[in-house]
Amino acid sequence: MAGEVSVWKANEKDTLNKVQVKNNGNIKEWIADTHYRKIGEKAFKNNTKLRRVILPENVVEVGAQSFYNTTLREVEMKGTVLIRKEAFYNCTKLGQVKLPGTTNFIGRRAFAQCKSLERVEIDDGSICREVKAEAFAGCINLKHIALPATIARIERQAFYKCTALEHIDLPDGLREIEAEAFYQNALTSLELPEGLLKIGDSAFLKCNRLEYAAVPSTVKIIEKWAFHGCNRLKVLEIGHDPEEIGAWIINRSAKIRCKKGGAVEKYCRDSGFETEYI
Repeated sequence: MAGEVSVWKANEKDTLNKVQVKNNGNIKEWIADTHYRKIGEKAFKNNTKLRRVILPENVVEVGAQSFYNTTLREVEMKGTVLIRKEAFYNCTKLGQVKLPGTTNFIGRRAFAQCKSLERVEIDDGSICREVKAEAFAGCINLKHIALPATIARIERQAFYKCTALEHIDLPDGLREIEAEAFYQNALTSLELPEGLLKIGDSAFLKCNRLEYAAVPSTVKIIEKWAFHGCNRLKVLEIGHDPEEIGAWIINRSAKIRCKKGGAVEKYCRDSGFETEYI
């Protein structure tokens, strides 16, 4: 029946599996029964009918590839703790996601290639420590994301080619930004928090709208090509001497603002980069 919302009963393991989904027809809206605790692996994978899902407080885990490549437009999660890898991969109609404060794990490529996704919020209380690799890669319309204060590492390609992302508030507890984490974003401003230790290989490569960036005094490692290909970048400020600086961290059209007589000045001289003294 058009517009009907289905409520399915859980099996003895309290897990919705793909066989149950297959046996319950082509529904568009679904609310999980109160006995469910987990949406099983690949449960709704490639479902082209599903539009809306409500997961009450009792559903604590969304399994790997459970909503992979579906036409899901809206999902409400009230007590989710674990979102496994590729859970919502390629849900190209999904416009926004709000995760409850209970969420403490978002898996690899969990929301990758969600091309209509514009907004992601994670409620206070989340104890997520990492944004896993490629978690939001290819979300070309992502404009807003609120990260919890507990995030310490942003893994490789986490926001790869999020070409509409103009600004992100990075938490004070952030310690590592890994390779290509913000590759080809639309960042116009960038505030890296004190306490950051590492900026990975090509972390901000081809962020073509970025004009200025300052490296915090706590950073020990800046890997190669960290800000390379940022064609509008005018100044990269490094006010201290990191332990390691890789090759070609900027384009030659930019300059590095640094201390006179320090290791960064020597790096610039050896690399042929223009300097400006602090």
